[in-house]
Amino acid sequence: MTNEKIDMIDAAPVTSRHPEVTSIEDVITFRLQRLVNINERAGHQWSERMFDISLNEWRLLALIVARAPTRAGDMSDALLMDKSQLSRVIKSLLKKALIRNMTDPNDGRAIALQPTSKGIALHEKMMVEVLRGNERVLAPLDPKEVEALTTILDKLLDHAQELLSARLERERRGLA
Repeated sequence: MTNEKIDMIDAAPVTSRHPEVTSIEDVITFRLQRLVNINERAGHQWSERMFDISLNEWRLLALIVARAPTRAGDMSDALLMDKSQLSRVIKSLLKKALIRNMTDPNDGRAIALQPTSKGIALHEKMMVEVLRGNERVLAPLDPKEVEALTTILDKLLDHAQELLSARLERERRGLA
């Protein structure tokens, strides 16, 4: 593949930043997704085996602990999870008494989610394992590489969020 390629959105040539691609396995987004999938598979196993909680339940609980009190809609946006799936995960966490509903302190008409003491205790235990797992994932990198990776991921996540927000806005306006 050359450094000149066609931008499918604008049909205009753009300079490529992407390294040489001979197959899908060379595409950076494919490689990132593969890394995520490998870690997801391991994550499902340890979260359910060690803590009797699904990976989606863990992620939602962890975000609720971090942002409490928080609305379900904000969690849907943060997790990029559709509302029906999020509703099922919320119901499961409520049933397990890991979170509770409360009146939103910023809007008395709305409901917010907050962790219970049982949820906070589970979060603390699970974070120990999450950090151990992250250390294993980062083991081949030196501290400067970890710092660079963090900076790069922040840039990519911010940019991807901007692109997604722009696309959703175009769709909302009927332009996409």
